[in-house]
Amino acid sequence: MEQERYNNRRGYNNYYNDYNRGYNNRRNNYHRHNNQNRPKQQPKKIPADIPATPELFQQWKSTQAKKHPADARKKTEDVTQTKGNDFEDWGLSRPLLMGIFEMGFEKPSPIQEQAIPTILMGNSVLARAKNGTGKTGAFAIPCLQRVDANKPHTQLLVLLPTRELALQTSNVFIELAKFLNLEIVVSTGGTNLKEDIIRLQKNVHIVIGTPGRLQDLNTCGRLADMDKDVLKLNKCGLIVLDEADKLLSPDFLPAVEKYVY
Repeated sequence: MEQERYNNRRGYNNYYNDYNRGYNNRRNNYHRHNNQNRPKQQPKKIPADIPATPELFQQWKSTQAKKHPADARKKTEDVTQTKGNDFEDWGLSRPLLMGIFEMGFEKPSPIQEQAIPTILMGNSVLARAKNGTGKTGAFAIPCLQRVDANKPHTQLLVLLPTRELALQTSNVFIELAKFLNLEIVVSTGGTNLKEDIIRLQKNVHIVIGTPGRLQDLNTCGRLADMDKDVLKLNKCGLIVLDEADKLLSPDFLPAVEKYVY
């Protein structure tokens, strides 16, 4: 009788173990598939020492220029018709200038010459330019200059219509801000919503994402605390609509209006 009871119990344990193995395999496959869809978050880089004097900065700049070969591509008037300005002419911080030159920028393009000083003065800008003329830098550079790393709240919101464009733009911001102590979060569809909510609990200075996904953040975040938004924009003074014609179309406008007004 005891032997029969033991055999039955052993069969139950075998079934239970097989069930657990199947559950763990399903769970691992889910996480493996989910991680493949996540955008790769760039690791936090340790910035180099900031040159203390203009002379040391010029030496550093000359060293960077040697690392980037001259651009041999044929340039159109959208790039060549400049006023002869330099990035140093606009009083940009030295850490930001380091990010600009390390990315390989040499001189401002026409769209950058027009947009950067205007945004630095706090004015709104509506700009249009062809691809490859430095549009992203035209708004990213002055916006980064105006974001204060010592203020622990979101100061800049960048909205884009597609996940791919959001990831491209966030990469530019991250590279330009390499020597700035800023927290940048990108949130788009196709990624784990819960992880984005957790990352936004930090002191985030810049948020980049698509309107629908950012709307979902607050909708789902309120389930835990009805009085708080995950995306806190009450102190945000800067907003960028990249590809504004698409963002202001009927498909996106209802979501965009929640952040503009």
